Amino acid sequence: MVATSIDREQLKVAFDAFNHQSGLLEQSYRDLQLKVEALTRALNSEQAARVRQLEKNEQISHRLAELLESLPGGIVVIDGEGRIIQHNSEAAELLGQPLLDCAWATIVRREVHGGGSEDGNIQLRDGRWLSLSRRRLRDEPGEILLLANVTDSRQMSELRQRRERLTSIGKMTAEFAHQVRTPLASAMLYAAQLDTKTAGQQRIAQKISERLSDLGRMVDDMLAFAGGPRAASDQVNVAALIESTKASIEGQLKAGTDLHCLVADEELCVEGNADALRGALLNLVNNADQAGSRRIIIGSRRVADDVCLSVSDNGPGIPDELLPRVFDAFFTTRPQGTGLGLSVVQAVAAAHNGSATVSSSSLGTTFTLKLPVSE
Repeated sequence: MVATSIDREQLKVAFDAFNHQSGLLEQSYRDLQLKVEALTRALNSEQAARVRQLEKNEQISHRLAELLESLPGGIVVIDGEGRIIQHNSEAAELLGQPLLDCAWATIVRREVHGGGSEDGNIQLRDGRWLSLSRRRLRDEPGEILLLANVTDSRQMSELRQRRERLTSIGKMTAEFAHQVRTPLASAMLYAAQLDTKTAGQQRIAQKISERLSDLGRMVDDMLAFAGGPRAASDQVNVAALIESTKASIEGQLKAGTDLHCLVADEELCVEGNADALRGALLNLVNNADQAGSRRIIIGSRRVADDVCLSVSDNGPGIPDELLPRVFDAFFTTRPQGTGLGLSVVQAVAAAHNGSATVSSSSLGTTFTLKLPVSE
């Protein structure tokens, strides 16, 4: 009976201890659950903040990408090893593809003419000019290249310099040509009266006359260029113009040079200045003769409402890379040339409401003046 009472007492103590521990465990579980809920809320808040930050970063990245694409120039980002890691579409347009992961030195060898630069500008193989600026990256090795197409501005600068040069040279050459014309005419007269009894003396006199004639043509070119084209005013018969041109220069051509005339219509006329047109044709014939042509043809034909005056030769032709520049003032490939003859030809054609063109190949060259026909 006593043992039973003790067992009950022990059992009650044990049960009370169990209940106490269960209460503590339950309280701990509730505390843990509260902590988990708090941590979950904090994690959710942190994740939401991270998502918002990622979205914001994505918007910034998208905005920067749009900004790079909208810039009026090429952007190239190079890493510390000199390889391209980023670029915009304008850079691809300027430099071609591929660019990404290519070494910048490879792009320079592939796209840049001569592989060098001039005054901070580089010239591409297709003739365009780019300005090149370099900036170091702040937080990592590498640099940013800024490229801009300056072809138009460079051409405008060259045209402005050329115009200024033409203005100053035009004034100087006009004064110089007028002063030298009189003594030159006297020298040519005295050269024609030289005693030419022997073959050697004849050759010397001929050389003197030829050089004086060259100098005379240079003076005429200078005066024509400085004075500008003369306005059209008279009715000019094309056949008579061509015949007078032939008569004026035939005796001055090199030995062995044949000059022929091909006139399709004897009645063709243009309204203009006969002296100016004759001077343009003389310039073209003389150029063909100086280029080594042995057969020169002055021709005329009617095409629709235009008269085409042409000077064709069988010389070596003009290289393709020089054709766009032949009418530029002061451009010449002859050491003794002024580079003004073809500019004068073009100016004369323009003054007659016409145009001057050139076509050339290894078989020869043809210059054509297209002028409005006069009925």
